[in-house]
Amino acid sequence: MTRSLTIEYTEMNEGMRDITVLYARLSKDDGRKTGDSDSIVNQKLLLENFAKSEGLGNCVFFPDDGISGTTFNRPAFQAAIQLVEAGRVKHFIVKDLSRFGRDYLKVGAFTEVVFPEKNVRFVAINDNVDSYREEDNSLAPFRNLFNEWYARDTSKKIKAVKHAKGNAGEPISGTLPYGYLKGENYKQTKIWLVDEEAAKIVQRIFHEYIEGKSLSMIAGGLERDKILIPARHKEAIGEHSAKVGKLPYRWSFDVIGSILKNQAYLGYVVNFKTYKKSYKSKKCLPNPREKWKIFPGHHEAIIDKETFDLVQKMRNSRRTRQTHNKRIGLFSGMTFCADCGHKHHYDNHENYKNYFCSGRASRLRYCESYHRIREEDLAKAVADDFAKIQAKVNEESGDFVAELHRKFASDDLKKVAEMERKFHENETRILELDSIISRLYEDNVSGKISDERFAKMSEDFEKEQRNLEIQNIAFREKITKIKADCQNVDNFVKLAKSTALLENLTPEKVRELLERIEISEKTLSEDGEKTQKVRFFYRFVGALE
Repeated sequence: MTRSLTIEYTEMNEGMRDITVLYARLSKDDGRKTGDSDSIVNQKLLLENFAKSEGLGNCVFFPDDGISGTTFNRPAFQAAIQLVEAGRVKHFIVKDLSRFGRDYLKVGAFTEVVFPEKNVRFVAINDNVDSYREEDNSLAPFRNLFNEWYARDTSKKIKAVKHAKGNAGEPISGTLPYGYLKGENYKQTKIWLVDEEAAKIVQRIFHEYIEGKSLSMIAGGLERDKILIPARHKEAIGEHSAKVGKLPYRWSFDVIGSILKNQAYLGYVVNFKTYKKSYKSKKCLPNPREKWKIFPGHHEAIIDKETFDLVQKMRNSRRTRQTHNKRIGLFSGMTFCADCGHKHHYDNHENYKNYFCSGRASRLRYCESYHRIREEDLAKAVADDFAKIQAKVNEESGDFVAELHRKFASDDLKKVAEMERKFHENETRILELDSIISRLYEDNVSGKISDERFAKMSEDFEKEQRNLEIQNIAFREKITKIKADCQNVDNFVKLAKSTALLENLTPEKVRELLERIEISEKTLSEDGEKTQKVRFFYRFVGALE
């Protein structure tokens, strides 16, 4: 006995057979363009009326709302296809072929192979497609081709709009980083607000990393303190999160690492970090850094630039080896062999703490000796060297500071204004070219210009755009370097005047002061005294010799 009542697929009886699938789909873009005519409710009504007129029973409704037709990885669709493959479906009804999907080859695979093999009747009502009546199906392949073209065309237009917005400095990512909330009327304003609770955790992660803690130690501390992971925090404050882990306090190394390198915490918007190879693909691939567009000052910073830059240098220079009692050495990850260049390992024993060359420790014996140095001797050497520099910086004559400025701030500073002018001219032209290419595409679609003409003109404009972008990458690097060189001297002088740095030396203070330490092997003088050369590379200025 068949049933005339339509039920939701989530309420189905497991033993139900001879099912009439009523499938409806609506993407976000479809909803904006067509209004109510293609709504899920109206599709359901149309499908039910058809099933009733045909006398079809065991009707089960499978809706996918807000999902593109270019993907077939849709929950309701997959549930329906599983029933088809299990031989439990008799009829598969859709409003039209585009509701089923917008990929010509995949739609054809189902309608021409899967459904006939499983003896399933397929009906697309508005396209007059009915697999029980062969004469109705002659235009189906052409409709499928049109649907795929439509999906591709829509994707291109959306991509052009997104590209223009991204180049204008508007955030184009749908999700905000942990530590920020969407402001009121976000779709129009794109305002980011600081989430005070999460921002404190972000700051904690940065500061603990500077203190010398490894990612595992940071993660362990957050878990012990029962700090919710970002996805669970979003859920707790009433925001949707796609990925919610089973363990609410289990912070992963990847999440902590991504926080430590995220420029959004500086107040920057960074666009075009990823791209998709095809409109059919949902997988995001990383873009090379030169293709990123960075816009400072979009929102309130959570981390200051000095702290952020210090963390990036630390991440690039060290991979801290955890010791048996989990103590991080004062200079862990900062000491290197002056001869072979390998990093020094930290040896933390109860009676002594020292650093030795990992190149010598390797079975390949990259180095002839261990270049071993005790931590307390290295700490004293740092204090002595920095005390001498402090004395020079504080000299009334100011000769030492003036010499630093001469060394690092060259006449290139005068060129910055001209480079900045050219940079902004190029940026304006790049935006103009975006608009021109977008208009050309619309003219091509409407038939105002031929495909050949469109291809030639767009190729020329895109080539000009690429050349301007390459120029601006070079300008940006030069400007940044020149300004940084000048600022670095001032920053170092300020650092050198800080008397608190050498009091109760900690890993954090060491990293505020130094970038790198090179250790030579001990030598024996003629009078039998052992000496060991240690070279210090200070933050902002490097080695001062």
